[in-house]
Amino acid sequence: MRAGIATRVLASIVLFSSLVTLISTLVQLYFDFRREVDGIHARFRDIELSTVPSLGGSLWQFDSDQLTLVLDGIMRLPDVRMAEVREVVTGVRKPLVIKLGQPQVQSVLAAEMPLTRMTANGPQVIGILRVEATLTGVYSRLLGTAEVILVSQGIKTFLVSAFILFIFHRLVTRHLMAMADYMRRHDVRAAPPLLTLDRPKREHPDELDQLVRSFNDMSGDLYAANRELAGANEALERDMALRQAFEEQLYRQAHYDELTGLANRLLTRDRLEQAIVNSRRNKVPSALLFIDLDHFKNVNDTLGHEAGDALLREAAQRLKASIRQGDTLARMGGDEFLVILPCIASNGAAREVAERVVRAFSIPFTINGHDHFVTASIGIALYPTDGDDGPELLRNADLALYRAKEQGRSRYEFYTAAINERVQRRLTLENRLRGAVQRGEFVLHYQPVVATDTGAPVAFEALLRWRQPDGSLIAPGQFITVAEEIGLIGEIGDWVIETAVREAASILTVPGCTPRIAVNVSPRQLRVPSFKAKVTRALAASGLPPERLDLEITEGVIMDEAPEIANTLSALCGLGVRLSIDDFGTGYSSLSYLQRYPFDTLKIDRSFIVDAGSNEAAARLVETIILLARGLKLETIAEGVETEEQRQFLKANGCDLLQGYLVGRPVPIDEAAAFLRSRQWTDPEFAFTGA
Repeated sequence: MRAGIATRVLASIVLFSSLVTLISTLVQLYFDFRREVDGIHARFRDIELSTVPSLGGSLWQFDSDQLTLVLDGIMRLPDVRMAEVREVVTGVRKPLVIKLGQPQVQSVLAAEMPLTRMTANGPQVIGILRVEATLTGVYSRLLGTAEVILVSQGIKTFLVSAFILFIFHRLVTRHLMAMADYMRRHDVRAAPPLLTLDRPKREHPDELDQLVRSFNDMSGDLYAANRELAGANEALERDMALRQAFEEQLYRQAHYDELTGLANRLLTRDRLEQAIVNSRRNKVPSALLFIDLDHFKNVNDTLGHEAGDALLREAAQRLKASIRQGDTLARMGGDEFLVILPCIASNGAAREVAERVVRAFSIPFTINGHDHFVTASIGIALYPTDGDDGPELLRNADLALYRAKEQGRSRYEFYTAAINERVQRRLTLENRLRGAVQRGEFVLHYQPVVATDTGAPVAFEALLRWRQPDGSLIAPGQFITVAEEIGLIGEIGDWVIETAVREAASILTVPGCTPRIAVNVSPRQLRVPSFKAKVTRALAASGLPPERLDLEITEGVIMDEAPEIANTLSALCGLGVRLSIDDFGTGYSSLSYLQRYPFDTLKIDRSFIVDAGSNEAAARLVETIILLARGLKLETIAEGVETEEQRQFLKANGCDLLQGYLVGRPVPIDEAAAFLRSRQWTDPEFAFTGA
């Protein structure tokens, strides 16, 4: 009986104990299994929280190396056997796929996490992260746990362990979870609330209290540091904005003209090279227009640099309005501008732009309340016909501009090979002109001016000749304009006056006949304040009386209202020098100027004399000029008299003096002196023969 009960009791105890142990073990294994699975899911969540954002950025930037590096880190986590990133952007034919590890067939836990990027319309999914973990390791660990529990721990160990776990959770774990939740919700940009635990306050703080205090201190420090960092970021952004503005200013100063705001020489070179590259690629021409303002220097010198700058700014605006959109307008310096016309259909496009520019500059500029006419001359070179690179195009456009100025200014010229030849001849002429005075290459010939009725010489006009290396002589018409343009007219004009008065005083003087000497004066000479002093020194050095010097001034000079010219003319008159108006009737002079300046002689242009014999209107005009001069008490000289008929006509109308081939051709000084000494006009048989 006892054995049976005992057995039954023992069996019951053993059975109960075994059952309790089995149940306890199974329960423990179950909880362990859930914990393991939850651990895998927790790792999935950690991956989603910590890794997904960086993967999204790397995927958006197609950074395969970074994606591989992050996936490798995921693969190092426990139980993870496969990690894959797949691009899911719509419209991509071959999406990006990066996979580490191999998919598992059995006992698999998988998680797919969207990879997104923020857009103006919210987050946009650009890919999927798939992570697979195997339960094989979990099973292995659970099996080992079961063996340990069943063999070594038993029911008591299990119950004690469970109790300890419960106590630990009650006293520690739930508070740690609260702290973790607090940290997840913490935002360093906002003032953080204090962290508190759901438990009675203790008299003596324990470790959890110290940890809570550290959390609160850390949150405050993070908030303060974030505010300080935000302030530093603002200062850095201001510094970067100032630096960017400074760099932009430096770039503009390096590439744009300060006065007009146009591209400067440096930027223009780049634009021209780019235009050439585009033309070469597209196999179409481009054009380069070299523009120079005519007579700008006169405005700048007369009205001052401020007025000149104002004119340049207005000129830039007119040029902008004349070119096409997409063309480049640049100022090369001074009064020179460039226009680059890229990829034009034909030469006509360049012609149209040039014509618009010429028309725009036909309108006067209003400076300080007065109108000033400053026109534009343009030289045009085309790529590729006129040059293969920028420097060659620029040089040829400059040559074409030079030709436009030679042809009268306020016009445009296309570059041609003939222009290059003319320019080379011009450069040769310029080079030979420089130093011609010092080399003694200039000589003077003298043409007599005689009384109409008696033929007695009253004056000689000094005419400049330039002796060439072959001994031939060329007239001023072939070189005097060039001398004016390159600034040599003053030097040559001074030599003419000095030589003429010296030879007149020493050679063209015979007893009973002391003719005047007439010298042409350039407008540039009259603008020089020291011109009167130069004339005075020449007269003093030669001993020629001032009244024997006759300075001939073209009609256009008296139209110039420049005060320095008026002052010079008045000073010369005070010196006793005679003043003559040369080529009268060919300009646009007002009769008031004949009263304003103290002229002595009026020279009738040869064009009127030639036509007077065959053209009644020309004859009446000559008669009118003679009557006008007589009314103003001016001496009259008729130029270009070649026939006896012309002389008789002039004599009948009261012209005082004659000059021309009928009277005598220009001759060297010794022949002129021989003519004086011959006194042939005193011979009763004397007749005008064109000696």
